[in-house]
Amino acid sequence: MGRITRFYQTTVGTSASQIVPYNPNRTALLIRNIAGSTVYVSTDQANIQSAGLQVGAAEYLSFAKSDGDAPELQVYALTDSGTADLRIVETVET
Repeated sequence: MGRITRFYQTTVGTSASQIVPYNPNRTALLIRNIAGSTVYVSTDQANIQSAGLQVGAAEYLSFAKSDGDAPELQVYALTDSGTADLRIVETVET
């Protein structure tokens, strides 16, 4: 088995959008907010702001199977206002 690391850019707004689809082969995931606004991230599409994680400007979240996390899950995001630019890095077993 090999590994592939992929890099993505995406923009989110005030409506919930899926930024990472479910992938059972994903072993690590990093989401970085490079915007000036706060972003909320969650695996629950319905309660992103109340049940999700807050990611401030220039902050990031990382999830790794080796740490007991579940990076394979789908991830949704949104902002309070305007739009936010995110960078995503994922590692996938091939």
